[in-house]
Amino acid sequence: MPLRVALVLLLFVVSSFSAAVPTPKEHLGFAPGDDLKLADYADVAGYFQKLAKASDRIKLVEFGKSSEGRAMYAAFISAPENLAKLEHYKEINRKLALGLVPPAEAARLAKEGKAFVWIDSGLHATEVAPAQQAPELAYKMITAESDEVRRIRQNVILIQIPVINPDGLDMVAHWYRKNVGTPHELAALPWLYQKYAGHDNNRDWFMLNLPETRQVTRLLFAEWFPQIVYNQHQQPAFPARIFVPPYADPLNPNIPAAVMEGINQIGSTMAERFAREDKPGVLSYFGFDGWWNGGLRAVPAFHNMHGIMTETAASGYGTPRTYEAKDFPERFSNGMPTKEPGIFYQRPWMGGRWSVRDAIEYMLTADFAILDLAATRAQHFLSKAYDLAHAARETTQKPYAYVVPMQQWDRSSAVEMVRRMALAGVEVQRAKSAFEANGKSYPEGTLVMLGAQPFRPYLIDLMEVQKYPEIRVGTSGPTKRPYDIAGWTLSMNMGVSVERIEDAFTAKLEPAGTLGTPTASLDHRENASFLATAELLGRDAKVRWAADGNILVEGTTPAEEFAKGAWELRKPRVALYEPWTANIDTGWMQWLLDTYKVPHTLLHNEEFKAPLNGRFDTIVLASQSVTSILNGARPLSGRSAAEKTPSNAQQRAEFSGGIGGAGLSKLLEFVEQGGTLIAIDSAADLPAQKFPLPVTGLLKLSSAAMDGPPDAAATEAGYYCPGSLLRITVDNTNPIAFGMPANAFVFASGGQAWDINLLPELNKGEREIRSVAKYAKESLLASGWLSGEKIVLGKHILLDARYGKGRVVLFGFRPHFRGQTFGTFKLLLNALYLGSAVKL
Repeated sequence: MPLRVALVLLLFVVSSFSAAVPTPKEHLGFAPGDDLKLADYADVAGYFQKLAKASDRIKLVEFGKSSEGRAMYAAFISAPENLAKLEHYKEINRKLALGLVPPAEAARLAKEGKAFVWIDSGLHATEVAPAQQAPELAYKMITAESDEVRRIRQNVILIQIPVINPDGLDMVAHWYRKNVGTPHELAALPWLYQKYAGHDNNRDWFMLNLPETRQVTRLLFAEWFPQIVYNQHQQPAFPARIFVPPYADPLNPNIPAAVMEGINQIGSTMAERFAREDKPGVLSYFGFDGWWNGGLRAVPAFHNMHGIMTETAASGYGTPRTYEAKDFPERFSNGMPTKEPGIFYQRPWMGGRWSVRDAIEYMLTADFAILDLAATRAQHFLSKAYDLAHAARETTQKPYAYVVPMQQWDRSSAVEMVRRMALAGVEVQRAKSAFEANGKSYPEGTLVMLGAQPFRPYLIDLMEVQKYPEIRVGTSGPTKRPYDIAGWTLSMNMGVSVERIEDAFTAKLEPAGTLGTPTASLDHRENASFLATAELLGRDAKVRWAADGNILVEGTTPAEEFAKGAWELRKPRVALYEPWTANIDTGWMQWLLDTYKVPHTLLHNEEFKAPLNGRFDTIVLASQSVTSILNGARPLSGRSAAEKTPSNAQQRAEFSGGIGGAGLSKLLEFVEQGGTLIAIDSAADLPAQKFPLPVTGLLKLSSAAMDGPPDAAATEAGYYCPGSLLRITVDNTNPIAFGMPANAFVFASGGQAWDINLLPELNKGEREIRSVAKYAKESLLASGWLSGEKIVLGKHILLDARYGKGRVVLFGFRPHFRGQTFGTFKLLLNALYLGSAVKL
């Protein structure tokens, strides 16, 4: 066949193929990024379903359901011959990522295999551009015939998650469509855009409380093991247009150096491509650091994978905005100028129009920078994955192992902890017979996590104490404060005993297999006892608590002992205040109540107009500022046009305001007439200040910090706790602390400490205040970073205050924080049950 004829035939085939694949615009009726338009989940998922029918370059797989039951999809995009052998390449990846083969075979497999690149979209649903660009990326990967895209398809298997938070996309898209063209066009969504978590859905990647997180974790660390995990976000520091790695200091020492250098290389490749494509405003080495473990870009780095995050500029849903350089701040918060070139901001963006379409173009540049690098260095990335895993398997570094003893204060939480480690790819083993280690005997059935395993960095990081480094400006300048949480040691957070074994020991071990969920218990030390209690009350059994906290059940407990019960439990009648400000802490409180099957009602502003007594025994205020509880979301004044966001736009009338003065009066009346109010963290300032109670909060925010989030702000006294584990002492004779050890850990982010303003002889009757827990008097910091701790040493962190016929329980911390703090769940659950209990 003449060459000319062959070329004509090839062009005809390519043209016919492209015509058979619908464009995003043909499917949606508008181009992704068009002004005032947002595709919803049915739109995006429907497009990928059409692509899967039209092309052999994509394979679409449903891998789970969202919290609200929507199907979640992964699209595998590559050359047809690669997809035909997808299971083969998957197995190569598994063997290399887990270090399961000898080095010679690994070298052969790395040469044969394909690089796997993960790109997800739409995790934070109000950051709308990533999900809108998902159809564009897939279309270009499937239809483009440039040398670059052909090379990518040949050497890379793209795992594209079109929408990683389907529920949130629908909420945001439908809310925006409802408001477009009205004064509420940029109004904030008044509820959380993912069940329980909202924006915290990117803070659940080691705890795995959410269905979406667990399913994605399975794909990443148990099935596909991509070498690059790219998680897309919005918004960078203004006026930058996109943030790309390198991340800022500090570096977590448990992240392998080769991984972080690879992340830096990928970031530099992205920045170079932006420069080549004449796209300014690229910012690096700012804000987002390499310390914290728990986000979707962070956890893969502890699994020998290159976790990449970008933050592309947003405009405000689908509404474009125009900026002028005269409105820009002169400097970023790190002191670098915004209008002059710098090493990590080489070409400043000087303003103009910005829309979702502009954001999509920047994201596509980042996508193809990563994909092209993976295509040109596929063997390198595969070999590196093996080298890191193999070295971790062969290591002789200490510790040799972590042992989880069978004797635990709370066995149910110990099982929960180990189960989560196993879900994230940690190899957990069980002793087939008794063994000795570190001079101590352990029985058959003891759980062991050996240090020599492929994801050793992840294991070490979660089991060890975090010591945030002291980074200063110059030799004597101020200390750099953590960008995010500073300490998260999992055993402390969950109240679990884990023993570090330094040296090698001999034991017969086997894979632990499916650990399952803890069985119900009537031991008050175990969180599972609240599940047993809920089940008993649900079938109208009589349950009592003894004066020492023992749980007594009629018909099971000896009659004489049951008769001595001090409290008889009733089915809780709990109301949880849900503001129209999408309060994440309220969401996690719902998670706790649902997880432990505590019946509850969500209480909104208008429902405070009616009497509350008789309807509820207990009302819970999750962490929220006093101003926000009383007044709700209000437009923020003093901001330039360039800084206005959906969060300070005009809200719809039905979702505006707070409980107001009238609601505060009803709340006061509720407590005076016998109800229980539980107020968490910053919300505790409301009863303390407005009832008022005879207490003084010691951690008032400084005026300089009032514009920032309360849990990240310094106080007037210089106290600063960005998120760390602290030691407390507990009065476990108080029924609120039944089942707690006398010395415990709390997770604190911000928080409160109190002095009691009553003389001992006056501290009784309807004004009595009892201290349930105090900050430790010494060695307060257990894991993380803390400054100004002297002001809280030995002060009250949990108070039980009588008020009229009722009581107020003041928590100076969040005992349910992100569903991670199993070690302090009991304090909250006890208070909830006591609110409905009858004192005998």
